[in-house]
Amino acid sequence: MRVNWDPNANVTKQAEQLGKRKSQSQEALLDAAEQFEALFLYQLMSEMRRTVPDTDLLGNRQAEKLFQSMLDQEMATHSAKSQGVGLAKMIYEQMSRYVSDDD
Repeated sequence: MRVNWDPNANVTKQAEQLGKRKSQSQEALLDAAEQFEALFLYQLMSEMRRTVPDTDLLGNRQAEKLFQSMLDQEMATHSAKSQGVGLAKMIYEQMSRYVSDDD
């Protein structure tokens, strides 16, 4: 049985995998950038909600305001982790040059 084996292909594949892999510090930076974007989006949504006038039609709405705050927080977190507005990507690209590649 003959096996075609090219040692260069194996080394190239390993180098590509290492290039795609991020170090722990880079992953932590990416996570921090996404958290910052989520915080920014949450502040943006809460300030936009403050512009809508309140009504007393339904009485005391403390539970609704609490729910809206929690909903805004979850929407901001989900948005930052999915596509976001690009703030996390820009922060990561700017700060990644200051983070070492070693684990």
